[in-house]
Amino acid sequence: MENVESLLSRLDTRTKELGISRKELSNRLGVPYSTLKKWLYRGDTRRLPSKDNLDKIRAFLETPEGTDVYLLFEDGIRRAEKVKYLLLLLEDELRWFRDGSRYHRDVFRKHLDSNDIGYISSLLTMLSDEDRFKRWLALTTAEFRHFRRR
Repeated sequence: MENVESLLSRLDTRTKELGISRKELSNRLGVPYSTLKKWLYRGDTRRLPSKDNLDKIRAFLETPEGTDVYLLFEDGIRRAEKVKYLLLLLEDELRWFRDGSRYHRDVFRKHLDSNDIGYISSLLTMLSDEDRFKRWLALTTAEFRHFRRR
């Protein structure tokens, strides 16, 4: 993985290539201008970005010109919170089937496709690690069929 110094140097170069002021860059990254100045300062009082801010910098360097990285991160946070909420709801519903009778679990099996359940379960697991996710994405032939029986 690229070291922080190199990443900050690339950030400074990319900013100049795009003709973006440091003030504009700080807005796009969602950080205070004073913080950005401390990252790019080359003296003894230089400060290094946090892990979250390093992720924002990497995203800025990897996204097309003109993209607001801060908004991308905010959207990611919103969607992650939404998934978290859905998982809490799902766990509550699944607990009902778990603790219920065999009849209830038979109804569950009749109405839900086990392949779709497996796909969602697998996707959730693989999203927790980027390398595993990329391997899974390259190798999986499964797809979500929206509970349509095959």
